[in-house]
This record gives sequence, C-alpha cells and structure tokens, in this order.
Amino acid sequence: MHSQITHIGIKQARQQGFRYKHLQHSGIFRDKDTCQKQIDCQGPFENWTNIQAKSWVFARVKEQKDGRKVHIVCNCCDSREPQTLNSDKSIHANNKARINSNCFGDELVELIIKLAKDI
Repeated sequence: MHSQITHIGIKQARQQGFRYKHLQHSGIFRDKDTCQKQIDCQGPFENWTNIQAKSWVFARVKEQKDGRKVHIVCNCCDSREPQTLNSDKSIHANNKARINSNCFGDELVELIIKLAKDI
C-alpha cells in the first residue's frame, strides 16, 4: 500500500483524506513553537531517551507502513510552500507570513520515512 507523509505549516490547508499530526504534541520540543528540541531528543534517534517522543515517532512510522496519508504540522511556519504564501490571502493577510529555515519538520518526516523502510 502506498502512503504519503508531508510536512505542512500551521496555516496551510490540509489535503483531502490526510490525518493531521501536530509536532507540538510530539514531546520532542520544549515550547509550543516547535523551534527547540528537548535535550533528550537531540542527536541520533537511537540515542533519544524521551519515551513520549520516541513513541510519537514510532506511531507515525506505523501509519507510514500502514499506508496512511499524514500531514506533520509545525507551529513555527505558516506554510512550507513559498508559492502558497504569495497566492493565499488568508496566510499573507498581514504580510508577516513565516517560513522557518531551521524548522525540524522536514527532518522528522525524513526520519519517519527512513525508519519505516528499515523496520
């Protein structure tokens, strides 16, 4: 079964049929803005000691292996697609749309895909 997992910003529209998983509920980050990882979630995944964070990642791996469609949503970006920022007035209304170049969302999506292939 083919699955799809993508990283989207907090104000980005969800695609039909996708589950919505917020990084702020993952246990990986110190703050709700998903910009700073907790000390026990830094470095290689196999060295993480945060059980809640590892469980969250493994739940996403299971969804990936089960063929589910999932959007991983960060709070530090309004959108992950620059073209969306230019065309969507609801995101761009106050001319302060955010794209965080240091966002961990893409890194976590890559980790989930890698683990799904390796397990």
